[in-house]
Order: sequence, then C-alpha cells, then structure tokens
Amino acid sequence: MQLLFMMLFLLCCHTPALAATPVLDDFAYGCQLPQVEDTGVYALTLPLAVYEKVVRSDLGDLRVFNGAGETVPHALRSLQKAEEPKQIRRAIPFFPLQGKPSPTAADLSLRVSRHADGTVITVDAGATAVGPASTGYLLDLQGLEPAPAALELQWAKGGTALFSVALAQSNDLTHWSPLVGRTVLADLDYQGKSVTARRIALPEKPLPYIRLDCLDCQEPLQLQTVTAVSGTAIPPEQWQWLRLPPQKVTPDHGELVMEFALEAKMTVTGLQLGFARTNTLVRAVIESRPATDVGWRHRASANFYSLTLEDKELNNELVQCAPTSDRHWRIRIDARDGGSEGNPSAVHLKLGWQADELVFVGRGSGPYTLAFGSTKLAEQVARPNNALLTAMRDTRSESLIRRIEPGAIKTLAGEQALNPGLSAAAWKKILLWGVLLAGVGLLALMARTIYREMQAKKP
Repeated sequence: MQLLFMMLFLLCCHTPALAATPVLDDFAYGCQLPQVEDTGVYALTLPLAVYEKVVRSDLGDLRVFNGAGETVPHALRSLQKAEEPKQIRRAIPFFPLQGKPSPTAADLSLRVSRHADGTVITVDAGATAVGPASTGYLLDLQGLEPAPAALELQWAKGGTALFSVALAQSNDLTHWSPLVGRTVLADLDYQGKSVTARRIALPEKPLPYIRLDCLDCQEPLQLQTVTAVSGTAIPPEQWQWLRLPPQKVTPDHGELVMEFALEAKMTVTGLQLGFARTNTLVRAVIESRPATDVGWRHRASANFYSLTLEDKELNNELVQCAPTSDRHWRIRIDARDGGSEGNPSAVHLKLGWQADELVFVGRGSGPYTLAFGSTKLAEQVARPNNALLTAMRDTRSESLIRRIEPGAIKTLAGEQALNPGLSAAAWKKILLWGVLLAGVGLLALMARTIYREMQAKKP
C-alpha cells in the first residue's frame, strides 16, 4: 500500500507543474520591444505574425516578458472606440455654375445672395479669365459638425457617366485654395455589371464653401444630391490586408469556384479582390465557413474592378462584412468575365481586419519581449486583465500611454512549440490510469504473497 500512496502523491505533485507559469521557451516566436522603463504603461499594434502563429483565436497564448524572464500584466483592446458616434450622413445645399467657362481658382467671380445667418440663397457665376468649358457647382458646408470626411454625389446619368472633378475651398467666396486634385467619378453599367465611384474623400477639415469643377464633362453635369459623410468610418491606416492566392479552382455550371485557406487567427471585416491585370471587372459572390464539415455562409455579392483611367487608378469601394474568423473561403465568378483568364493566380482574395492593440505595464528591467504561439497554453482559461483595461478608459491615463513599435520577429522555441503534444488533461488521464493499474498490480502481488504464505503453513 505504501507504493500506491507514493504514486498518488507523485500525481498530485505533477498536476500543478502542468499549469506552471510560462517561460520564453514555451513560445514559438517573439519580437524584442524597444527599451522601456520599469514604470509606465506602453501600447503597440500587434503585427501580422502574431495572428499567423498564435494557437488560440482569442490570442490567449501571448505574453510579455521582462529581462528577468517574468511575465508582466498585459491586456488587449480594439483600436476602434466603442463610444464613438455612428456614421452621420447629411444632405447639403448646392448651386449650379452653369453656362460659364471654368476659371482658375484665383479668377472666380461670384455674386451671392445670402440670409442673415450666412446661408447661401442664390449664386450667379462670372469669370474674368476664359478656360476650358465645363460645369461647376458651389457647395455650402456651413454649420456642419462634425466636419465631413467625404462627399457622395448623385447625378443624372445621360451621357455623363465617366468624368473627373477637382475641388477648391473658400472662407469668403473670394479667395480660393485647392482642396482635392483630379478625382475620377463613374457610374457605368455593362452586361449586368457596374462600376460606381461617387465618393470624394476630403483630406482635411474643409472651409465653409467648396467649389466643384468638372474638368472633362462632355455634357453639363446634372447633380441631384450631395451628401456629406462624417462619423466613424475606419481610417485607411487602421486596415490591415492579407492576400490569399487560390488553392483550388473548379469550373461549376458556367462559374469559376476558387477556394482559399486562412491560417491566421484574425477577425475579418473587409473584403476585396485583387487582379493580375488592370482594367478587369467581375461580379463575384464571396462565401466562408469555419470548417469543411459545415455549409458555406454568404458574406458578400458585389462588382469588383480595377481600372486605369487617365493615369488614375479606379477601384471598387471596400466591401465590409459581418465579423468572422472563418478559416475557409471561396469566391464564385462568371467564367465569361475573363477575370481569371484560365490562370489560377490571376485573381486573389484580400481579407481586411483591424489589428488589436496590446497594452502592458513596465515592471522590471529590460529587454522586454513579446512572445506568442504556444500549445502549452492552448487549454488554459483566458483571464483578461479587466482592471488594466478599466484604468485605460480614463482619459487622463490614456494620455500617459507611451506607444512603441515592435522589433523584428525572432525564433524562440520554433515550430516545435506549435506542435500539438499531449494536453494537460491527457497527461492527467495517463497518470491516473497508471496509478490505477499500479494499484491493481500491487493488490495482485499482495494476494499472491498471502496465498503463498497460506500454502507454506499447510501441513
């Protein structure tokens, strides 16, 4: 029985070791962080390599170590602020400047009638210098708060389907300065597909008055509505993009079906297609699924294109989808579109997401290392540092966060840390069965010994 008790004791001693504090050698890869002090709070945007090498979709196998090999408190948060207002769309008044030659910004002459509050009532345009004939409009943006980040135009098609415009801005309708250079707008339909480019991004907070000049309109531009867009559109610099080449291309009843595999553990919210050649237009259906044993889920149906017009590149707007971490993707396009041209690499899928921000506390001497990718942490329960996140919501604390850039990716334990070995639960079962079998063997040995002693005592 002593042997049995000893094995049970070893089992109890071994169990805590399976959930021991992680060390650097438990992780496949890492990156050294810039020199930080042993006090303060730091933040960095997670690089793509983290999403490609972590084992857990919740990034639970990620740690920050100081120079002594100790983990320091950390938390993950989205770069998008949940408290920001939703996107705001407002129609703005506009006034035609028709029938006059287009002047340069410095030569515009206007006679404007306004209300007492400055709102424009009527506009009469004149010009002191003659330039190429075109059509223009005056847009009144007075009183718009928050300031618009883009303008969306709707116009009567007619013969005006593809043209370029430029924007100038003014505070007083007398002095004008450039706002947006040549921008291509389009509204084209052909064989059931369309190319639409109606939005003009504004690079800065515009002045109250904007003049829109059509630079190459063959016919007068007939604007119907102008909408100012402001709010929480994700800035382009916050989008991360991953290009996936097709792994399998299959003809299916007049369609080309292309399948893709996503290995990285990110949450996809944006979709685009890329083409090997410009001036390509396809109608595509994009679907995804988490595993091969479940059905495909529809994510988007849209016209995707890449066109070059007058040295300007024109692409379809970003297609957003519901957040998903599905691993398997496919697109279906009409085989007659010619987008793939029989070449599997002619079309690729681009998945967009917003990287998370890692916030950690400086504690101990450097150098600090961000380590990620470990099967040893695959089954540990994630315990987010809610106290740290709560503290970061304080705007005064937010201003004290020091933002840093991670260094180059380096190998720690390598791919062997990503190989799925026996889990902690499996080890416990093995040890338990070992103890039980040893106990049965010990009982059999005791029974045999007692039996022999009884036989020896017989006369």
